[in-house]
Amino acid sequence: MKKSIVFLLLLFTVNLFAQNNLKSGVQPFQKPNEGKCLVYIVKSGAGALVNFRAYLDNKFLGVLTSDSYVLTECEPGDHLFWAVSENRDYVEANLLPNKVYVLNAEGQMGAFVAGVSLNQLDPKEKSHKNLFARKIQNSSATVYDPANPDADNKAENISKGLAKYEDLKKEKSSKIIQLKSDLCFEDAEKFQKN
Repeated sequence: MKKSIVFLLLLFTVNLFAQNNLKSGVQPFQKPNEGKCLVYIVKSGAGALVNFRAYLDNKFLGVLTSDSYVLTECEPGDHLFWAVSENRDYVEANLLPNKVYVLNAEGQMGAFVAGVSLNQLDPKEKSHKNLFARKIQNSSATVYDPANPDADNKAENISKGLAKYEDLKKEKSSKIIQLKSDLCFEDAEKFQKN
């Protein structure tokens, strides 16, 4: 009887240790290849059950769920990131080479489903860095793949989304956010308490 209890306790401990190692070790902070930029898009806020779709320029990057984030490597320079739910939200970016940027697709209360607000995370803000660290450690990555068959199914969405962006741009709308090129992440570690 004692051996059975010890065995079950040992089995439970090994299982718990393995789960913790999987959560903390599977998704390390990544850096871009030389001369490229890396952009993480995480999801937070309202609408935990609503998935958002993430785009880069005229490409469908992937779906953001509560337990995933999108990761894409791209060329430095001007880009447009946008997210779609009940609404569309846009971020214009001039990305610097060898830098890592983080955008947060934050769920907002919408009329029928959650809306999305796409904002840049600031590595100097403790709450932003902690959010990023939590997402990297507890979520799985959706890495942009140009061969993704879902990308072909999004042509109409992309066309409508880019047309809406052009309309907002003509209106000089404040709904288009400008990414700050100097707000780059160096790691995904939580701030240490002093």
